[in-house]
Amino acid sequence: MPAQKVADEVRLASRIHARLLDAFIDLTERELAGLAPGFAEESLIEALEALRAARKSYGKTAGVMVVSNLQLPQASNAA
Repeated sequence: MPAQKVADEVRLASRIHARLLDAFIDLTERELAGLAPGFAEESLIEALEALRAARKSYGKTAGVMVVSNLQLPQASNAA
């Protein structure tokens, strides 16, 4: 089955979202690098997982590759 065509407006919006997510992922990774192990660290790791999933989705729609692929340890259940 052929892939659906994505409207230029949707592709543009997806690129903007992807770019903003890249910046927020980078900022979050830098913040995480300065944290000691604990709840805040686990919380940011979980947030990064969600941000990366959203970035991947926008990247597919926009045709933009994922740039931030820093591998982090799995978060334990922080809740």
